[in-house]
Amino acid sequence: MESRTAGMAFRIVVLLVVAGVLGSCGGGSSKSAAVQGHSEVTAEPVSSAGANPFTGAVGSDTAGVKPPAGATGGAGGPATYKGNMPGLYGGTRNHHSCDAEKLITFLEQNPGKAAAWAQTLGIQTSQIRDYVTGLTAVVLRTDTRVTNHGYVNGRANPIQAVLEAGTAVLVDRYGRPVVKCYCGNPLTPPELLTSPTYTGQRWADFDTTHITIIETSTTIINVFTIYDLSTGKLYTKTPGANGTDGPYTGAPSSGTTNAPAPAPAPPSTTPPVQTGTTGPSTSCPPGEVPDPSSSDGCSPQTGTHETTTPVCPDAGPAVCGDTSTGTSTHQSTGNSGSSGQSP
Repeated sequence: MESRTAGMAFRIVVLLVVAGVLGSCGGGSSKSAAVQGHSEVTAEPVSSAGANPFTGAVGSDTAGVKPPAGATGGAGGPATYKGNMPGLYGGTRNHHSCDAEKLITFLEQNPGKAAAWAQTLGIQTSQIRDYVTGLTAVVLRTDTRVTNHGYVNGRANPIQAVLEAGTAVLVDRYGRPVVKCYCGNPLTPPELLTSPTYTGQRWADFDTTHITIIETSTTIINVFTIYDLSTGKLYTKTPGANGTDGPYTGAPSSGTTNAPAPAPAPPSTTPPVQTGTTGPSTSCPPGEVPDPSSSDGCSPQTGTHETTTPVCPDAGPAVCGDTSTGTSTHQSTGNSGSSGQSP
């Protein structure tokens, strides 16, 4: 009897030790950075790939980008902005922050990852080249909520995340972030949580009231209006990997690269959009499905959020007013040690 009891105790100790070892593993992440619950959101600073990235770096992030003062959320939740808003995204004129061809080549040489990557974004593996070539490289100017995806056991593993301002992403023709360039991970819209808890490595000025959600434009974007992080000026950019940058518009701001001041008022309320044909298209690009209600007959595969009224996030009090913070959602409250609501 004593022998059986001793044997059982030994097995319990072994199980506890094994559980402790497994619990301490996290793809190189520390215990504090591990996502432990359904309502947790991982903070992902610039130049971080996270655990289980799809690829190596296919782009470079920009450190020190400060979210514009007008891009904060209110008591009702995070501010939301349409992907076609002038000045929403940053960049450097005549410089690409993401290498589309490098991403395409990697996925074509790794069919297992390519299949999981394509499925996440609602396209076929054979469509990857055309799809990625049509994406536009930009830099996030706000801390942005997304659903990130790592690659685990042959599948895309969804991770609720907030990407730090300065993160390089590829956006689709509706202005929605779909790829994190530093690790090649596919991105989809965030899951709105009632009481999110933020984990991971937070940056110095991390604040839940600075987190935003970027929604798809209701129309195709033929021209993006980008905020130059080096000069504080706006310039136009045609979409796609082979898109071109136009001339600067407006006067430079008094800001610097590390802390850009509010940009001048954009020259127009929205960039030009595609007018389409007299009837809906019967053939949609990769990642989109037929939609008779859309101007061109197509809409993004993974859906959209509710329509909101754009409020220029790079505008200061003189343009947007002291209380202008964008349109807020009402699904969540933060639990990160900071005041304010969270996505």
